[in-house]
Amino acid sequence: MIDWEAYRLVLSIARCGRMSEAGRELGVTQSTMFRRLADLEAKLGRPLFHRDQGAYTPNEDGLRLVAAAENMEQNAAEALRQVTGLDQKLRGRVTIAASEVLASFFLARHVAAIGQAHKGLEVSLLAGNQTLSLANLEADIAIRPQRPNDGALFGRMLATIRWAVYAPEGTADLASDMPAGRIGFLGDPFVERIVRSQNAHAPDRAAQFFSNSLVLSASLAVSTNSEAFLPVILGEQWPGLVRQSDPITHDFSELWIVCHNDMRKNAKVRVVFDALIEAARADRALLEGTPSVSQ
Repeated sequence: MIDWEAYRLVLSIARCGRMSEAGRELGVTQSTMFRRLADLEAKLGRPLFHRDQGAYTPNEDGLRLVAAAENMEQNAAEALRQVTGLDQKLRGRVTIAASEVLASFFLARHVAAIGQAHKGLEVSLLAGNQTLSLANLEADIAIRPQRPNDGALFGRMLATIRWAVYAPEGTADLASDMPAGRIGFLGDPFVERIVRSQNAHAPDRAAQFFSNSLVLSASLAVSTNSEAFLPVILGEQWPGLVRQSDPITHDFSELWIVCHNDMRKNAKVRVVFDALIEAARADRALLEGTPSVSQ
């Protein structure tokens, strides 16, 4: 008979692939990880992983334990969602996940009002382009630039995200001081597809400077006197940038707010969910842009 900690050990090693990373995930030293795995394999009388130059891959026996651990993890998460989903107290933490741009230029504009209206709430913002699991409660609410296709999620469309060409202030009126080039984007495949799809909407300029962050792209546009394709909500709020094109709609333009179905009736999650819907209505012009550029 092995306990849950042993299942967690095997699951973490399988997911991370290396002892050092698994140890960091579990909050223990690498030597402790080696010792615990050795003790477990000795208890079971068989190895659980293939070892190859520090990389760990579960063997057939290891895969059985990994599958069991994943089932236990999912069942525990489901039970926790069902219990917390019924909580009607407006206190405690609500975690919201969004991209760097949406967290910084949309959510950050509105969390103060939510906190002021509900003193018992703690609002935690997680910024990044990775998709966190709402099923495993890595976040309570997510703001995502795509329609949810998971039947376990509950969502509402907030707005249509539009992009535009931005350049440093003053360059539009001075032919001799036009932008030197365009900021290129590397890194996130989702954003790269959007940027590539918009190249036809502006005069062709070679990219000399590249970034893997839209916020960094806005900063680079100002400091290098270059153009950048940016979400309107970022470009309109970035000091020193002026919009050079009409707002552009792309194939990935829907902005959605989602939570897990089990959390819909949780009082603190729902009050934040509804407040963000109203916030998006208030920020509609910032999210979608106005139809023409001021000259």
